[in-house]
Amino acid sequence: MSWREEAALLPNFSPRDFDLQPATTGLLLIDMQYVDAHREYGLGKSLKESHPAVWDYYFTRVEEIVVPGCKRLLEAFRDAGMRVVHVTIGPELPDGADMVPLRRPAVAPGLESMLHGRGSFEHRILEQLEPRPGELVVNKTSRGAFNSTAIERLLLNLGLDGLVVAGVSTSSCVETTARDAADRGWKVVIVEDATAELDEPSHDATLRQFAVRFGRVWTVEETLSVLGLSGAAPAMSPGSLRA
Repeated sequence: MSWREEAALLPNFSPRDFDLQPATTGLLLIDMQYVDAHREYGLGKSLKESHPAVWDYYFTRVEEIVVPGCKRLLEAFRDAGMRVVHVTIGPELPDGADMVPLRRPAVAPGLESMLHGRGSFEHRILEQLEPRPGELVVNKTSRGAFNSTAIERLLLNLGLDGLVVAGVSTSSCVETTARDAADRGWKVVIVEDATAELDEPSHDATLRQFAVRFGRVWTVEETLSVLGLSGAAPAMSPGSLRA
C-alpha cells in the first residue's frame, strides 16, 4: 500500500481551502548543497564509509529524482517571475559554536560531516541549482529555517501566503521548515518527487502525516499544473489533490 493509500484511511485535518496564486506563492529549496546533496562531500563522504547501502539509496534518489525535480520547479518559477528562496545549512563560525546545541559535533558526533560553514565549497549550493541575482539565500544553523533565521519576516515582506517546499532531507530540514510554516499560517506544499530521505519508510511516513495534518503533498507535475506554470500538463482541480 502506498503512503497516499494509507493517508486516505486516516482522518484528514489539513486545510480545506487551499487556493495557491502564482503572485503570492514562493519556492523554498532546502539545503541543496554539496555538503548533503552530493555523494562525494560532507554527509556523502561519511555515509559512503559508514552506511554504503544508505549512501547509495539516498544519493541515487537525489541525483535521479530530486535534482531534476528541483530544477524543473526552479525553472518554472523563474520563467513566471515568481519568488525563489534558497535555504542553506551551516555554521557561521569555524568551530560551529553558533549551531543550535543539539547540532554541534561535541554533542552529536554523527553531524561532524555537516560542519561546513559559509564560504566553504561544501556549503555551496549545487551548480545545477545555483541562485541567480535577485534570489534570496537564507542560511540557518538549525534544522528548521524558522528557528534560526529571519525567514518569517522575509516571507511576510514578500507578501507570500503559499510556499512550495523541496530539497533535503524529507524528515529533517524539509519537514521541520514545512510544518513550522504551516503552523504559522502559510499554505504549504511539500513536493514528493523533489525530496529525499535516507530511507523510504521515513520519507513516506513524513509525507503521509504532512498530508493529513498540515498541508498538501504533490508531485512536481501536480504543483506546476495547479499553479498554471510552464511545462505542466493541463491544469488539475486542487480539490482532487488533497493527499
